[in-house]
Amino acid sequence: MNYNLKEISHFDFFEILEKYVKNIEVLLESENAILSEFIEKSNSLIQKVETHINQYIVPSPDIILDLLDKGYNSIFDNKYSQYSFNKVNEVKKEIERLDRFRKSLKLLIGYLSITETLFDVNNLVQIETISDKNDFILSKLNILFGDEMYSIYRILEFNNIKYRDKESREIAEDLFRRGYVILKDRYGDSDKVKISVKGASYIERKHKRNKNNKIKSELDKKIDNIIEHLTKLGHGQEIIFNEIDELRDLQYNLPKKTWAQLLKGKLIDLALSKVISTETASSVYEYLVNNNFQLLK
Repeated sequence: MNYNLKEISHFDFFEILEKYVKNIEVLLESENAILSEFIEKSNSLIQKVETHINQYIVPSPDIILDLLDKGYNSIFDNKYSQYSFNKVNEVKKEIERLDRFRKSLKLLIGYLSITETLFDVNNLVQIETISDKNDFILSKLNILFGDEMYSIYRILEFNNIKYRDKESREIAEDLFRRGYVILKDRYGDSDKVKISVKGASYIERKHKRNKNNKIKSELDKKIDNIIEHLTKLGHGQEIIFNEIDELRDLQYNLPKKTWAQLLKGKLIDLALSKVISTETASSVYEYLVNNNFQLLK
């Protein structure tokens, strides 16, 4: 199921949820709370959160709402604790309940914040391999970097990624063995994890490599376009192709700033030699570097 937002931006949707979290925290910090007033305010905030989610998430937010914990701690289920003959403080019971709801709400906000289609309805996750799935999970856990534990099954579910029975636990164990995540339960069936420092470093390095490769690919296309453009303008001299093709290879070995400076120097030489005009040199530089070429203006 692909979850989407209707009639609200993701900025406003999450801002309102965060506002409710802050309101809950303020209520939890209130001293000498009157029981009836605390219960009324507590129930009102819980209702507002549920209404907000129910109103703006489609197609069906039932599974999402089920993640909100509105119950009481088992020790407070009765007015008398099984461990004590003294009456349990009712205010404490309600505070415990609201705090449990707050924790579940913050966890839910985490899951929603890594649900791709809530930010772009057309951004459907395409997973082709197990490696892709692992990297996707690590990238989402890295966004959520903190002390909370998140279910891999939930991350896959919220992003409509198919999985087989018990696969989420297998993934958790595999990532744990490689040191990329910390398991909540090493010997049970839980698939709840948080990313380790090693895992965060790995996925950040991979994202950086992918970003650099994307930039290089785009630059290659731009260089091809420039050569084609110069040919159409009648600049067919071999020197132009040699100079620009040399820059194509150097992009992999030089910092972007150094590469841009080298490009500027070559274009100045070509312009001063009357091989190309200063206007053409300027337009080539601006196209490849996305910056003005003040030197030739």
